[in-house]
Amino acid sequence: MSRTHVCETAWAANLKGFEITGVAVRNRDILQVLARKSLPHDRATHMLDADIPTRILSVFLDDTSDRNLECQELENMAFPKLGVSRAPFERPGGIVVSMGRDGDAWPLGGGNGPLEKIAVGARPATGRLRCLFGFTYSIGIARTMYKRVAVSRWERVEGLPAPRSEDELQAAGFNDLDAFSESDVYAVGGHGDVWHFDGREWRPMGFPAKEQLATVTCGGDGNVYITSEGGSLWAGRQSTWRLLEQRSSSILWNDTRWFDGRLWLVSDYQLRVWNGHEIVTPEHEGKPILASGHMDAHEGLLVVADLWSISVFDGHDWRKIVAPC
Repeated sequence: MSRTHVCETAWAANLKGFEITGVAVRNRDILQVLARKSLPHDRATHMLDADIPTRILSVFLDDTSDRNLECQELENMAFPKLGVSRAPFERPGGIVVSMGRDGDAWPLGGGNGPLEKIAVGARPATGRLRCLFGFTYSIGIARTMYKRVAVSRWERVEGLPAPRSEDELQAAGFNDLDAFSESDVYAVGGHGDVWHFDGREWRPMGFPAKEQLATVTCGGDGNVYITSEGGSLWAGRQSTWRLLEQRSSSILWNDTRWFDGRLWLVSDYQLRVWNGHEIVTPEHEGKPILASGHMDAHEGLLVVADLWSISVFDGHDWRKIVAPC
């Protein structure tokens, strides 16, 4: 892999004054980055979220020139979420979705746009985008899920019952989605709301705690890993779960990924790994890896982004490719 680093000029033009709020691996050579204008708290609280300047950036890891960063301004993106889209398109691309009435979605790569709408008037309330087996899924509250099957075409995932009462609405998912295969899929969220798809139907899975569930990852070791309130970690399959580590953090894990034979976890404050016995700080060549924020992994590459910098790990070397200048 080349030693690409975003140059000072590119960083100043595209990221200075902005904060990174999302990162995704389009492929081994291209990263997608979501950034929003850094604003004083008193100013931000008097603005609509859709009015905060937002950018999607592409970092080209195979380009050693000073043009290895591209940026596009986005408008009217409220509480935007970043993801990638692969199938059934010829080339993979990035995608940003707004949490608005229609679920506005802006694709980037292989041609930009046109603006898509996940579900007109239905408020899909996208809380996370996940790309599984090439297809992008919008995951939202009240067990709402949509699958992008073509340009400007998102289909509602059927078989997931909507909450029937206000109490059930508060307890219902989803916050995350992962799968071993297209007939072995897990969705989690709400307070202990775990569902499994076996290729024919979705069924609720029992979970031993009515805790807020944050992430789910189907591990290469055959376990399904779920994180919950306090940053606690669970493992199991279907309706059998065991608590691996009880934690007391004030925040949830933002992302979990299986990479290099281990489960990686990241929050606003820390990057950790599960070593089979406990959650620990990862090390490289005897030194701790200090990172936090958001994370993704694909095609042999792990990427971690905090508010101002991005680091990548290929299983052998860590390197910082974006940093304030």
